[in-house]
Amino acid sequence: MSATHYDPKNIEENYYPIWENRGYFEIDGNQSIVKPNKHFAIMMPPPNVTGRLHIGHSLTFTLQDIIVRYKRMDGYMTLWQPGTDHAGIATQNVVEKQLLAEGKTKEELGRDAFLERVWAWKEESGGIMVGQLRKLGVSPAWSRERFTMDEGLKSSVKEAFVHLYNQNLIVRGNYMVNWCTHDGALSDIEVEHEEHQGNFYHMRYPFSDGSGHIVVATTRPETYFGDTAIMVHPDDERYLHLIGKSVTLPLINRDIKIIADSHVDREFGTGVVKVTPAHDTNDYEVGKRHDLEFITVFDEKGILNHHAGEFEGLERLEARAVIVKRLEEAGFIEKIEEHTHQVGHCYRCKNIVEPYISKQWFVRSEVARGSIDKTNAGLTQFFPPHWINSYNAWMGDLRDWCISRQLWWGHRIPVFYCNDCNHEWASLEENPTACPHCSSKNFTQDPDVLDTWFSSALWPFSTLGWGNGDTAGDQLFQSEDMARFYPNTLLITG
Repeated sequence: MSATHYDPKNIEENYYPIWENRGYFEIDGNQSIVKPNKHFAIMMPPPNVTGRLHIGHSLTFTLQDIIVRYKRMDGYMTLWQPGTDHAGIATQNVVEKQLLAEGKTKEELGRDAFLERVWAWKEESGGIMVGQLRKLGVSPAWSRERFTMDEGLKSSVKEAFVHLYNQNLIVRGNYMVNWCTHDGALSDIEVEHEEHQGNFYHMRYPFSDGSGHIVVATTRPETYFGDTAIMVHPDDERYLHLIGKSVTLPLINRDIKIIADSHVDREFGTGVVKVTPAHDTNDYEVGKRHDLEFITVFDEKGILNHHAGEFEGLERLEARAVIVKRLEEAGFIEKIEEHTHQVGHCYRCKNIVEPYISKQWFVRSEVARGSIDKTNAGLTQFFPPHWINSYNAWMGDLRDWCISRQLWWGHRIPVFYCNDCNHEWASLEENPTACPHCSSKNFTQDPDVLDTWFSSALWPFSTLGWGNGDTAGDQLFQSEDMARFYPNTLLITG
């Protein structure tokens, strides 16, 4: 007896495997009508391997599916490249939480055993999102599915890193970064700013000569141990006579100078600001301009150090109430006002992010120059056209990109350090046998991994075989795919 109504479960689950098995979604799936030299490519933005589809994925993939199906019917050799992202922070957090539920830590397991555990979790859960995509009925070239940590893409990441390193476009140094005390360094886009109801603490800083005090308003009193100046606007007549004078930091009795800088907003707070170059992005720049001392007052886990005097050992946020209470008792708090402001949070663990000076790896912003020039020469087209203005505003304001992450899951940074001659080098070899400078076998690899976005940034061409070595086919395969499908044809963004 035939069905009297449409039953999507039975219909769709039966037909989709037929389409896939017959290769309808592959680049030669409509070979009978392919037009010569007509190629079309969309790279599926690789969703997190341990994630689940949300409405944004559904919208993006539906639009992409409509377009690639149209292009196939129009006779184009069409590639819709599928794959998944290893999602460094997100995936490691999932497995760490599993371990904590068992009363274990990753440190107890050790790096190798922990990574085995993560790979096992990836194999168990990684297919869920791909299965959801098939449920949606989308039509990427499934035979070409890639994972950002498969062997070929691992080679591609190393190739790109070593290439940029040797051109001095990847460098290591002490910079101000976004720091999560749980997950380590974060890029700007990994920090989510949320409105926060906090306080303005009006602190009295006594003049070193005993002639009175000046009031500074701050939202973060726990960082004042790292103050190396007090700052006023050079045109603020209220404070001109105080420039060059010294004040003494409450409780720890360290003297600092009052300086002038046009960065100060005269209308905000008292018009006087504390300068903590090691713990504030703006103060970091002020510190460099005025050659101030950079004093770090807590460690990588947010624990106050010896610079905090009697408060050493306290966690930075938990210490705030303790410090304020002590300042009040000593007469250094003039008043406390409620204050609503934006506070940065880690996009994964929701921890409050700190500006923090740390030795990290960075991609220099000059890397983007060629893309900016080509886009403005008309080689990229925006729909609607005015979005090129947003592109230029974003790209023109780029800073060096912090690419090192204090994780174990991810592409380990391919840089080695000789313990005998202090030579540093980047290598394509998985396991170098000796230092290329002194031949010593006493060397170590950098413990950090690369930001997940470093490998994802290579996705438009690494999936086409660039830098894959022999793992994705021979050189002919690589050159043919690059010639046909790179540059990609279309990018659909949220």
